[in-house]
Amino acid sequence: MSVPARPAVTDASDAEFSAKSAAARRAGLVWRRAGVTQRVAALRRVWREVASRRAQIVAVVREETGKPAAEVELMEMAPCGLLVKHFTAEASRLLDERAAKLPWFLLNKRAAVRRVPRGVVGLICPWNMPFLIPFGDAFAAMLAGNAVLLKPSEWTTKTALWLEDAVASTGLLPEGLFSVIPGLAATGERVIDESDMVLFTGSTATGRIVAARAASQLKPVVLELGGKHPMIVCADAPLERASAAAVWASCANAGQVCVGVERVFVEAASHDEFVEKVRVRLAALRVGAGDGCDVGRLVFPPLLDRAQAQLEDARRKGAKVIGGEILDRAGLLMAPALVVGASMDMTVMTEETFGPVLPVMRVARAEEAVVLANEGPQGLAASVWSGDIERAENLSAQLEVGLVGLNEPATHYAVGSLPLGGMKASGMWRRHGDEGLLAFTQAQSVMVHEWPADMSDPWWFPYEERKTSLLRKILGLP
Repeated sequence: MSVPARPAVTDASDAEFSAKSAAARRAGLVWRRAGVTQRVAALRRVWREVASRRAQIVAVVREETGKPAAEVELMEMAPCGLLVKHFTAEASRLLDERAAKLPWFLLNKRAAVRRVPRGVVGLICPWNMPFLIPFGDAFAAMLAGNAVLLKPSEWTTKTALWLEDAVASTGLLPEGLFSVIPGLAATGERVIDESDMVLFTGSTATGRIVAARAASQLKPVVLELGGKHPMIVCADAPLERASAAAVWASCANAGQVCVGVERVFVEAASHDEFVEKVRVRLAALRVGAGDGCDVGRLVFPPLLDRAQAQLEDARRKGAKVIGGEILDRAGLLMAPALVVGASMDMTVMTEETFGPVLPVMRVARAEEAVVLANEGPQGLAASVWSGDIERAENLSAQLEVGLVGLNEPATHYAVGSLPLGGMKASGMWRRHGDEGLLAFTQAQSVMVHEWPADMSDPWWFPYEERKTSLLRKILGLP
């Protein structure tokens, strides 16, 4: 099957955009009046009804991305279910109004903090996880009381439109609360302009543009951007698990995972054994577009060209490349590649690949790998592998990344209690965790005077020395 050079998507018309934006505003005003308990109940039912159409989800995602059915279920649907379970369980704790402490001399008053929805949340989502990321982010935003405008990648528009239809068909949410607006960059710009908050997942280059546009309008923006996951393998690492993890975390979704392993630093004592185990595992992977495959295709042509250019650069600079052949150019299939003898002057070690490529570099000590890993601009995810957990923890604490795994590759996304995001050029703020859900709200501080009902506070006018002296003593001022 040939993959088109460009998707057949155009920017939404002015009429379509205006209609969906206005519908989202109307729906949001209705939805925000629902209590947290009502929102939880409705959204749990929405998830159950959407998830019940599992076969349709798998089919539409596979059509657009070519990924194996198991990856659609295990890497997209399953994390959604876990996120729904976590956030609906924690919603009342985080979103209900809570009392705030007051100084003792305000004993006749009451204070509280409310969480107020932001209004309309704009989601600009990528193509690599076309079901998980839009649904997961939209669910959290709606749980917090917002409406959602989703601008999907032009490469995965069908999945987003299917999701919009599936949510609407439940009849459980106000009409227009979750709206998809297909299009290209111009539509993304309009989504930023029409939203009260923006969450963008994608490349660092585009993230800078999104951040600048949102900042010019003083709108909050959450960014999850590119990564270059360094996997640091110590000499005493459990090599069977480490090699299996390296292969899975570099080739799952054909390597098109922002938190996936993109480079490996191995201490010299275990380097050769690790490389051999990885070589055997990579050779056993089944690549193709049908059932029974482990690794599917890349989503669009430039990704294949970038991966091949990095492999050629590595060869030219002295590395040995095992695999990496183009199996079907029109179908964007390539054999997974192992790069042995990688070095930091190679683009495969410094620039994001987003393909099934695993470069391995020998280092004298893991401490050297930490320094090398921190040199670049990326800071999304990293992992440390060792039989000595204390040493691994000490090394991981020095890594400038938002997500760290110890003998663990990239499971953070499915754990709703963990804030997810990057440092440096890999993002700003976080999705997930308490702070991720609260980001979809604003804090509203409330003060209530309870008694006596009709008396002025002593610090009001008129100012008098007698009152000031008394208040000074009460407040403990010198």
